[in-house]
Amino acid sequence: MRKLMESANIGKDPSDLLEEDMVGVEFKSVEEAESFYHIYSKIIGFSVRKNQCRKNQAGIVTTRSWCCSNEGFRRTKYIKNPNRVREPRSEIRIGCRAMFRVCYSKITKLWVVKEFRANHNHCMATDMQKHFLRSHRKISAAELEQAKLLKEAGMKTSEIWNLFVHQNGGWDKVGCTKKDLYNSLAAGRRGVDDLDANTTLTFLQSKLDIDPEFFYAYMVDEESRLTHLFWADGASRFDYELFGDSLAFDSTYKTNRCQMPLVVLVGSNNHGMTCVFGFALIQNETAETYTWVLQKFLECMKDKLPETILTDGCRSMNKAIEDLMPSVVHRTCSWHILNNAIKHVHEEGFVGELRNLIKRYISNLLVNLIYGASG
Repeated sequence: MRKLMESANIGKDPSDLLEEDMVGVEFKSVEEAESFYHIYSKIIGFSVRKNQCRKNQAGIVTTRSWCCSNEGFRRTKYIKNPNRVREPRSEIRIGCRAMFRVCYSKITKLWVVKEFRANHNHCMATDMQKHFLRSHRKISAAELEQAKLLKEAGMKTSEIWNLFVHQNGGWDKVGCTKKDLYNSLAAGRRGVDDLDANTTLTFLQSKLDIDPEFFYAYMVDEESRLTHLFWADGASRFDYELFGDSLAFDSTYKTNRCQMPLVVLVGSNNHGMTCVFGFALIQNETAETYTWVLQKFLECMKDKLPETILTDGCRSMNKAIEDLMPSVVHRTCSWHILNNAIKHVHEEGFVGELRNLIKRYISNLLVNLIYGASG
């Protein structure tokens, strides 16, 4: 930062910079100007994103601006989108007007600061919070390659993270969060490679020799890579024929090496024990994917529909059920309702009262069913 300040002839401390101190300051390149504003924002304690970029008729950039991540407001169409699959992220745009704009000068061949707004309408991050700011979190290429090699050698991601913390002298000096490291490593191995796919399909094909009622189906993409896989054995198909009145549909398992959601379709037998009706390994959790899973499930079960279906409340899953099973009674699993209440409602006694309310409702329902049938 000091070199950039000296190069641009800025004599003030970054935290004391005002508009009159910056307007007219020159940088050798747009990259140098961007680097200055990123370092400045980290010192002050806010996150940055690119804003406007203007080009001349030749397609050459002549104006570039950056703004605070809290600039502007989220568009209504993104909040009230009827086709939204997931819940919207928490709102961070609150109309902050802090920004930095430079223009290219044909005379001096330098990038000149035309606008600099230093005031924010929100609190700045503390020293302990700065490394969590999105624009300042980045795992270096060298560290990512080192992490990949260590992962291939058998180290757990948590152990790799602890090594980086030790190497850099603290978790706040690594340059990224632990979650960023997990995501970076997962991005490089997400999906099923050709060897895994061929081995899996060969194994499933061999199951038909042992179990003639075994069923499996799969889908590949344009590059012939395995994307979705569904399977159910003969015992699962027989169980569904007897106990398929109620179906639970869950996809919360993502602990496999390929980071692909594992969908488990289960029910309950006459002893109250869980019975598995089928499995599906999917590439993503879109409505189209869940539609494919349900289509293969119904094909496997000879188009027999359940009376009721329970899910975790996933919107894309709900849409697939509405399209393929409009007549089936669809409810959200009480376990997921209580789990969401624990996470999002922090009022003392609320979760316990909700749990009791659900129990009373189910008890009354069972009483009405039993005595209604006997009467």
